[in-house]
Parts: sequence; C-alpha cells; structure tokens
Amino acid sequence: MEHLARFREFSDETRQMLLSAKKQRGAYTEGVLLSDNLECLVRNVPPSLALALAMTEKDEKAQRAALMREHGISELQAAWRVAEALDRQRLGA
Repeated sequence: MEHLARFREFSDETRQMLLSAKKQRGAYTEGVLLSDNLECLVRNVPPSLALALAMTEKDEKAQRAALMREHGISELQAAWRVAEALDRQRLGA
C-alpha cells in the first residue's frame, strides 16, 4: 500500500479493497481495477489446463516431472493430469 500511495491517494474504502485482494493457489487470483470511472475487485478463474500449464513454482514443476517419469508421458500430458486433479479438487471429489 505504501508504494501505491506514492502515486495516488486512496479512500479508506479503496484501501480496504486493495488489501482484500487474494490468491488461492490452483484456483483463482483477485485484483483491483482502478480508473477515473471505476473501482472494482475482480477475480480471474482460468480453466484448469491453463492453470496447470502456468504453474512455474519449483514444486509444481517437480510434480509434472514426477508424472512424466512415472507414466512415461509428455509435459503436456502431465499438465492434463494436473488439470484433472485441479478439477476434482474444485468439485470436492
């Protein structure tokens, strides 16, 4: 907030909105859109395959590599398996 406040003044309401944005790993990322006419909290929920392909943390890459070795599959096929697991998690299965 301190870094942002150097460039623009924020109302208490906007400050709270900025601080409330969060990320749930493997599910969604929130952000705040600020313009002269609009201030809103948005949530990006990409399809599970897009999430699986975008996973670049060390442990996420290791998970795909382990699937590739274990099943003799390509990285894309491993990403599909990760995506299927994400879908099962979202559905609570």
